[in-house]
Amino acid sequence: MKKQVLNLTLLTALLTPVAMGMQIISDEELDDVSGGQVQVITNGGIVNSHQDNNNGSVILHHNTQRNVSGVYISNNAASAVNNMTNIVSALSPGSVTVTQTNDQCADNSVARKQQEIVNSGDVNDTQDNENASVLITDNAQQNANNLSLVNSAVSAVSRATNMANLGGNDITVTQTSNQDADNEVAYDDIDTPNSSMPRGMDREGYQYIENGGNINGHQRNEQGSINITDNGQENIQNFDVTNVALSATNLGTNILNADDVITTATVTQSNTQDAANRLAAGSIAEDYEFRQDVDNAGDIYLQENGNLSVALSGNAQRNAQAGILINGAASAINAGSNIANVNAGGAVTVSQTNTQDACNWIQTDHPQYVNNGGTIYGDQYNNNGSINIRDQAQSNIVAVMLQNAASSAVNIAQNIASISAGGPIVVTQTNTQNATNVVGASTTNPGCGITCP
Repeated sequence: MKKQVLNLTLLTALLTPVAMGMQIISDEELDDVSGGQVQVITNGGIVNSHQDNNNGSVILHHNTQRNVSGVYISNNAASAVNNMTNIVSALSPGSVTVTQTNDQCADNSVARKQQEIVNSGDVNDTQDNENASVLITDNAQQNANNLSLVNSAVSAVSRATNMANLGGNDITVTQTSNQDADNEVAYDDIDTPNSSMPRGMDREGYQYIENGGNINGHQRNEQGSINITDNGQENIQNFDVTNVALSATNLGTNILNADDVITTATVTQSNTQDAANRLAAGSIAEDYEFRQDVDNAGDIYLQENGNLSVALSGNAQRNAQAGILINGAASAINAGSNIANVNAGGAVTVSQTNTQDACNWIQTDHPQYVNNGGTIYGDQYNNNGSINIRDQAQSNIVAVMLQNAASSAVNIAQNIASISAGGPIVVTQTNTQNATNVVGASTTNPGCGITCP
């Protein structure tokens, strides 16, 4: 493969742009958890074919969204998402004045996300049990070519991009975005456990898998996780790619290309973003939040157990080209970019600003319990709050920013400027970022929470 370099030319070129179940609890008990998302699957016999059990998740298989081309592609489950793009291309012998403004607020409240799978017989094929997760397999999103690609499950995401390609006289451009994304996963109306309910149903984010027979095929048990396998997202060419589960994420990007500006240029690009993800349980010590229990009675050949984790395998994201590539689980992430390329005969004034506040609050612990009663003949991956990258995943990537985060607080900022002018030059590039991630038995709200105007 010929080596390719991501540069300003590539960046400015971007300007052209389920559930199935059987009721095993009473109507009265279901009423107690009304407003939540509870999935209960009971298989009394052998699972001989592929079964997908997905609860509040994003699932892409086979050739879905393969070779997709567009400006903005977004797949969201139980999420609060803002997406904003301001693009201006102006070439004029006279004066040019452009003002672009976006004000966005996404407010999402999810009561609970619980999944219980009981298999009495053998699992001879593939079974995917996804709870508040993102799963991309096979050739899904392979060769995608877009400005932005977002996959999110139970997350708060704010994404803003200001792009300007300018030439001519007396240019004044103002591009502004203000975004608030608030995602709250919290108790609805129950403050105490109900002992009459099935295992785990009194908890908020809980996944319980019981296998009574052998696992002869492949079983994925994902809880609040990112799992990209096979050729998923291979060869993608996007400016920004975001895969997040149970996270608060801000992406702010300002790109300016001004060439052959004869006289003056004044450009202001600003993004103000707040993303809050509150995963708060009750105050009772035994209320585990986002807990995963896997109980295997028989032999195992291939099983993946991911709890608040990032797992990439196969050729996932191989040969990817991106300005920003983020995979995050249970994290608070800010990514701010300011890029300016200006060639002017007169005075140049450029101001590029990103102000970002990402807050992720997982109030209680997230334990993982895996009990194997038989022999493990093949592979078993037990990941809890972890990053797991294997095989050819992420090989040959060309990116300005590459971030894999699990249970983390991350700030990423870059300022790049190439300025040539015949007059005075004033360039201001600013990233102000605050990422707060609280994971553990903390009852003190670290300040998460957004009030929509």
